Amino acid sequence: MEERQEPVRMCVVCRRRFAKSRLLRHVSASEGVGNGLEADEAQTRPGRGWYVCDDPNCRARFEGMKFRRKSHKGRKNG
Repeated sequence: MEERQEPVRMCVVCRRRFAKSRLLRHVSASEGVGNGLEADEAQTRPGRGWYVCDDPNCRARFEGMKFRRKSHKGRKNG
């Protein structure tokens, strides 16, 4: 029987690649919550996901990062 390979994702801080199950996924949160993202422990919520590895330095840097929402992409002013 053939073993299936697990998906690979990249940490947004250190840019190293890991198996998806080893990373913590974050998705857009309600307005005014931290850096605009909240953890998605089950990795099932819809939307763009940002992944961060379990390195304490990466987690600390991730908390200080700012992310732009893409919800207004393509809209015209006026």
